[in-house]
Amino acid sequence: MAEVLVYVDHVDGAVRKPTLELLTLARRIGEPVAVALGSGAGDTAAALAEHGAVKVLTHDAAEYADYLVVPKVDALQAAVA
Repeated sequence: MAEVLVYVDHVDGAVRKPTLELLTLARRIGEPVAVALGSGAGDTAAALAEHGAVKVLTHDAAEYADYLVVPKVDALQAAVA
């Protein structure tokens, strides 16, 4: 089964409801792999696994807090590779 990347929207480790809904939809077409970036990313793992993520990739770096798109895109590209 194919892996489906789901970008995690969270605030200091508290996962937002749309992300959990995306994990549910991702389970229908493959194996959900959650990608959580930024402050508190590591704290999301339990909630994401509980909602079906087969893998949780996390990375906490200062550049994510600046709301820049490029660091997030680079991290997602690395997750795909």
